Amino acid sequence: MCKKVWAIAKLNLKNIRVAYIITAAVIVGMSSNYIVDIIMTMNGVDMSGNESVSIAWVLWLLPAFASILLPSRNFKRTMNLGGKRDNFFWGSLEVYAILAAVASLVGVIFNNTADAAYVNGGAYSSIFTAPAVFGWADYGVFAEFFQQFAFLFLFAAFIHTLTAIQDKWYGWATDVLIIAIISVFTPIAPLRKALAWFFRVILFSRPLTQIPFCMILALVIYSLNKFIFARKAI
Repeated sequence: MCKKVWAIAKLNLKNIRVAYIITAAVIVGMSSNYIVDIIMTMNGVDMSGNESVSIAWVLWLLPAFASILLPSRNFKRTMNLGGKRDNFFWGSLEVYAILAAVASLVGVIFNNTADAAYVNGGAYSSIFTAPAVFGWADYGVFAEFFQQFAFLFLFAAFIHTLTAIQDKWYGWATDVLIIAIISVFTPIAPLRKALAWFFRVILFSRPLTQIPFCMILALVIYSLNKFIFARKAI
């Protein structure tokens, strides 16, 4: 079973070219701005006060797009090639773990090397990175990696599950419910605090709180796909 699951995972990784292309295109576009700013700095232009957003954020597009493409497009292709639903379930989970790990690892390396060099070189006064914005950098590079991985894994599991049910009535009902929760919770102070608490836990809390919370919630949400894909038409 492990070989079949890995075979489906590899097939899925190959068949999300749209995600790779879009991510690469955005990185190239952002890199051009970096190059211009660096050239201006080398020519003696005062860049004090110049701020930017880290390119590492763009890597988040990989698990995001994959979690849309796998349940909406790759599922039918896999089934038509003779794949099993159970293997697709586990294979997709492997894909999200791999992409979340890659995005987190490359992001942490980039944040602590290239981004730091740009600031130290004077091209930017500051660069907004995910670890800095969410406070993960306060706990060291290992926390930066694992907290980012846990959040991206949760994000992919949620988007995958939400995408998988869009062809059913309860999919649309879930969309309406999510919009209603945001709309209702925001104006009412106690409910707004509850919503703020949730986002604080999955994004801004300490590693020993955030990582287990995100991972457990991700697995709970993703487990729903066992029932969703068992009845999903090919």
